[in-house]
Amino acid sequence: MLKFEKITYVGNMDKKRFWLILVIFHLLFFGKQIFFGNSMLQDSREYLYAADNLLQHQTLYSWNLNHAFNPNWLTKRPFLYPSILAAIKLISFGSIPVFFTLLYLVQNLLSLFSIRLILKIAEKHKIKLRFTQLILFLLFSVSQVIYANMVMSEIWLQCCMTGIVYILIMRPNDSKHIFYISLLLIAGMSLKPVLIFTIFCWPLYLLIRSFRHLQIKHLALSLLPLCFYLSVCKMNEQRSGYFHYSSISNINLLHYNTFSLLLNKYGLQKADSIVDNINIEAKTQGNYKAQQEYIRKACKKQISQHMLLYVWLHTRGAIYCVADPGRFDLTQFFNLPHHQNMMYETNKEGAFKSVLQMFLNPLGILLFCLVLFNLFRLYIMLRFTFKSGITWLTKLTILFFPAYILFFTGPIGTSRFYMPFIPLVLLMFLFTMTTQKE
Repeated sequence: MLKFEKITYVGNMDKKRFWLILVIFHLLFFGKQIFFGNSMLQDSREYLYAADNLLQHQTLYSWNLNHAFNPNWLTKRPFLYPSILAAIKLISFGSIPVFFTLLYLVQNLLSLFSIRLILKIAEKHKIKLRFTQLILFLLFSVSQVIYANMVMSEIWLQCCMTGIVYILIMRPNDSKHIFYISLLLIAGMSLKPVLIFTIFCWPLYLLIRSFRHLQIKHLALSLLPLCFYLSVCKMNEQRSGYFHYSSISNINLLHYNTFSLLLNKYGLQKADSIVDNINIEAKTQGNYKAQQEYIRKACKKQISQHMLLYVWLHTRGAIYCVADPGRFDLTQFFNLPHHQNMMYETNKEGAFKSVLQMFLNPLGILLFCLVLFNLFRLYIMLRFTFKSGITWLTKLTILFFPAYILFFTGPIGTSRFYMPFIPLVLLMFLFTMTTQKE
């Protein structure tokens, strides 16, 4: 019978060195943002606008209120991350340097905390931890420290996911901890709408886990995220006239899912033309609800007409999500020339040649190494899935969020989507690289 060896670090010094190197790794990226130019994405600016508007006008409108009003900005960004930014702004007393210092400090601590939770799970399962393997895995996970030092909600979402897995594995299946998991799911949904469908998965998970012993109060607690979702949709209906959770779902459906399909099918010019026509026609539909329903109907029509192609692009997006070396992340974070857009290039004729040229530069050497590492991470995920000696419930618990995110990634798979479940892949790595005894 297979048994895991008792946990060991290669001496206490290695344990200290591990945390020292990991902290320094985070501090280097933290220092770059504080002292050598603060990188911002479009999403970052939207979060900051939402935070400012929340403080000054009590609205989550995520753009400049002096510009032409667009109802999409009312609900594009869920409330939690703008609220966190607003709270830190209040603590900073209007000082921009203090605001960014506090924000990035908290996010780096969250990153380290998520990794610590994973190591505690490994300790419970008596997994042998090797210093060199651990630190190399994390040093090659560059997006972890990039998004810990940006105005983005990814590191907070990661902490929610890791916390849920930690509770499911480490804590008893009682009312208090089921309540905590429901709260973490609500927090995750309040950070990123991608977790919306977990409102159905969480009660189902409890039914699978405790079918014969499931208590009614536990099932009721698992329905809290569903109640929260419906409440937010109703509130957004009062604000915009359209029952929905976030406008970003339709934005992504049109400008990413449908656009990438059309780009691959017809090329850039015709894809732009069709998307523009959908937008123009939507504006003639009257109120906001009619406009959004028209966009959804038009997008679904385009996708249904080319379903096989879309399924392939959606599947390819999940593969890209795993393999993407994070070229966009690195160039944006370090303010490097970006030149080509990977999304456009991979959907054009001669895509292989265009993508190859992106790697023929000094940065390309690092990107190539990261691609190899990402393929290794994919191997780890597959090996963990089929590894013997691990209960099916443990596998389901650890694999759920990675599989869930990859399934909903869509045609535009990037390292940013992969980043929130890096600690869970680290846990898979620890399970699969464990030395076992007969």
